[in-house]
Amino acid sequence: MERQPIVKLAELSSRSRARLNELAQREGISLPRFQRLVLSIVQRFPDQHQQVILHRDGWDKGQVARAFRELEQQGLIRRCGSSTTKRITQVALTPEGEALAERLAAIRTELAATLLAGWTPEEVARFDDLLDRALDNMTEPSTV
Repeated sequence: MERQPIVKLAELSSRSRARLNELAQREGISLPRFQRLVLSIVQRFPDQHQQVILHRDGWDKGQVARAFRELEQQGLIRRCGSSTTKRITQVALTPEGEALAERLAAIRTELAATLLAGWTPEEVARFDDLLDRALDNMTEPSTV
């Protein structure tokens, strides 16, 4: 029986996460996966409110708040904007956080090169377009 595309996408996602974990460990990065995700999002979308980060992937408010607190304690992010002494609602990377986020970006670039090894530029562009369409389809309300 042939695997459905959704099963293949799930497998690709699972393998990608496992490989990212391996590459991070190889580079001596010991942050838990979720903290790495939050750090990367803060880098790509600076000065965003916690609410924007929450809605981005449907994460739990407490989970993001804990990640913010732990990343702040490690000196990787700092409070800014509307944050208060009791609530972290908006953050920016510290220089240490920026350096680590750059290392994580390099790891993602390495993984992408592995994933797309042997592909022509046209194949990469077509794959990117198809992924965008699939993501758009999953963002729109279901018509089924």
